[in-house]
Amino acid sequence: MKRNILIFAIILLFAPASLFSANEIKKGQTLTIRRVLEKADKNNYDKAADIINYIDDVYGSLNEQLANDGKFKIYFGPAHGKDHTGRWRGTTTERIGVTGLPEEWYSITYSRKLYNMLKSNKHIEVSAAPYYMDVLEGKSDSYHYMKFRDVADNAYNSNAFLVIEMHMNNVSVFEKADGLVNMPGIHMIRDSSGRKLLKNITGTYSGYLTLYNKFDASGFSKLYAHNIKNSLASKGYSLNNWEYGAVADDRFSYYLLFPVSIIYECGFISNTAEERKLRDPEYMDEMIKTHYTMLVKTIHDVFGMDISGSSLRYKAKDVMYRIELLKLARLTILFLEKGDVAGANAAVKSMKRYNNSSTSDTIDYYTAILNRVNRAEKYYKKGLTYSKKKKYRKSRTCFINAKNSLSRNIIYSAMRDKYNNALYGNRRERNSSSEKDRNRNLPQKIRKAIAVESSSITKPFILALRSKEGLEHAVNESLGADDEETKRIVEGMKNYKAVSWKKVKKYSSKRKKRIWVSKKIIKDFEFNPGIYVVRLDKNLNVVKANRVSAVYLDPHKYQNQQYLKNSYFAETEKQKDI
Repeated sequence: MKRNILIFAIILLFAPASLFSANEIKKGQTLTIRRVLEKADKNNYDKAADIINYIDDVYGSLNEQLANDGKFKIYFGPAHGKDHTGRWRGTTTERIGVTGLPEEWYSITYSRKLYNMLKSNKHIEVSAAPYYMDVLEGKSDSYHYMKFRDVADNAYNSNAFLVIEMHMNNVSVFEKADGLVNMPGIHMIRDSSGRKLLKNITGTYSGYLTLYNKFDASGFSKLYAHNIKNSLASKGYSLNNWEYGAVADDRFSYYLLFPVSIIYECGFISNTAEERKLRDPEYMDEMIKTHYTMLVKTIHDVFGMDISGSSLRYKAKDVMYRIELLKLARLTILFLEKGDVAGANAAVKSMKRYNNSSTSDTIDYYTAILNRVNRAEKYYKKGLTYSKKKKYRKSRTCFINAKNSLSRNIIYSAMRDKYNNALYGNRRERNSSSEKDRNRNLPQKIRKAIAVESSSITKPFILALRSKEGLEHAVNESLGADDEETKRIVEGMKNYKAVSWKKVKKYSSKRKKRIWVSKKIIKDFEFNPGIYVVRLDKNLNVVKANRVSAVYLDPHKYQNQQYLKNSYFAETEKQKDI
């Protein structure tokens, strides 16, 4: 009896993960994929099986499907849409053209044109949410907002090959300015992390660009974007100077969810001249034709399939290495999302076997991701060692370094949670809960006031001097001082001299040779339109002034009444006698 139990235990120990999983991998896999799965956490097997089956079904047997009257399926996602109040998000989030039309108006027009071209091809099937399909077919002019996570889920469930979305640009990716005009000037914007900053936009933004999925290891998304760029450039279209119109983008979490995806950014509706072109029928038709013809070309370039005619023509192509890379990349992302560092390392190590001139960029990118993760893990393990030795200060430094080694990309969320837990544990949850409880009972105005620190008179202030404003007006906007104080500060600014030091050679009679000495250089300082960081002393004299192209709106470092509401002068109530 004991012998039978022992044999059964050994069988369980060495049984394949699929024996205990709801999902099984349908097709035989290469030794490379099998070895990666062996090294990965077995708890992730079901999801890994889903990913591998999907890639085999959709990408690995594409020519087989099309030869048997199958379709090249494209999922068409809606650009933005109406929010719960029934208003276009293009309006509520300032994605507006110079004529006041929201981004969705342009997107609908362009999307319908592309849809009509795609559906005319017997080898292509377009899929979309039912309400958006009505828009594409001209049955409706209204649709509600769908998150790209839902777009990706829908595309996955419909076995789509490619996800596309039709968008328009507005000033730049994160620099939204006032949304109505593409005008140089000083604007409050946000960076890629959502932090506010003041920036002096000195140029106008224009031109076409395509955002392609940087996580797409098959290379299809990249090639499609570059084919579009090259074709439009040859036709005289203006390309955006951001990577010359084909941008490898990995900032958005949705790119993790669907491997092959493209976002068309057809032009800047905030640019007066370009917006006029974007509404021109010929300009529009030629751009949409380029989208379509370059898609057909890319399918042929990658898979050897010519779907331009009524009958399918096929030329043998080596696509298996692309399919293998796509699997390994998707598995890497899955393992990192689950915190499985061993599995991710095994997958990326296997990717390097397929390194060639067309894949090196992708493999280098995933290698960089793993190097970052491994560096973080090294700090984390060192921190655990210090913690066991009760060297808590050193362990805390290591955990902080581990966390700081990673970016804010959602791919690292499991890792960051692990490091946060090592840093704060349950105490972090208790503190955040108690803080919420304390703030919940406070009036809204008081809660806002808590976040603003009082400023000293010597804290540097941010000065935004626009071309049509005088210096006195700009100082008043920045500091909220009274008239007398403002005049004193302006007078000091007009008399301010910039002091710098320069190394020069000077003859030393004592040493009887030329030596390097520091020479003080004093120059007149002119406050022209732009952004400045200015520091005063207690007597309102200007101690230092620097011109900057951009500055983060950090209330701990700077004061400004217009943007930060934390000026030293504005917080002081002036006493008046009755």
